[in-house]
Amino acid sequence: MNWFLRRFHGVLQQESLAERLGRMQRAALYAVLAATAFVWSNAVVNVVSFPQLPLALDSLNVLGAWLGWSAALGLLGLIAGWFVEEYQGIVGGGVIFTLLLAGAFFFQMDNASTAQSVLMALPLLGVGMLAAGGLRWAARRHQAIVQSEGAFSPRMVRHVAVIVLAGAFVGVLGRMDLPAERALSNLHAYLQAAPHEAAVRTKLPVRQVPSLPEHFGQDYRFYVRRSGFAVASLDVTIRFADGFVLVCVVPVGNTNFFTDCWEAK
Repeated sequence: MNWFLRRFHGVLQQESLAERLGRMQRAALYAVLAATAFVWSNAVVNVVSFPQLPLALDSLNVLGAWLGWSAALGLLGLIAGWFVEEYQGIVGGGVIFTLLLAGAFFFQMDNASTAQSVLMALPLLGVGMLAAGGLRWAARRHQAIVQSEGAFSPRMVRHVAVIVLAGAFVGVLGRMDLPAERALSNLHAYLQAAPHEAAVRTKLPVRQVPSLPEHFGQDYRFYVRRSGFAVASLDVTIRFADGFVLVCVVPVGNTNFFTDCWEAK
């Protein structure tokens, strides 16, 4: 314990508290900026990319995702920025963040053991180290630009734009693939044909939700996200114009695609 305290005291003496806190603050702010660009680009990319589908944004889910990613990456920025040495910030930030993720997995999953939680978080170690290094670079470059050219120089604008574009690029990578698009297109086609073609209704979850035929012919919107219930599936919420809400788990790449459907109350 005494060794740890001496080591901790030595680290604190490497630079002033103001310098350390400034770097931590800058790294955290850039983390929130990147998280914002990531979440919103990830949310809108499918709506923009697939205009033939009735896709819509779920504002509450997007807001929740933004808060969660901002908090997580902001914490990573604070951790990575605390260390003085570059390699310590990258490795230490990645390791500590991975351990925090393992703890989150442990408490989030009722039946998960400590070993399972660590194994789930371990593949994210490299990503955490890469993100920690990027945030330290952004904070360091920000300070260099402020000292040489000022906080509102064209160079600073370009620097901020790079961070936004990087976050947005990662978000765009979450665009739906072809099997997911095909599954939603099939669902959309069946719902469009159901009011006029009785044979199509057998392909829809009428047995699971007997009240569904009462809403055929209504306008509707799809709210889609990766499933939290099944692997390689989508959670699709269908909101009809008359207020009826249908929720389905749609396996991707399966023609008999309804795993489970229910009416949302």
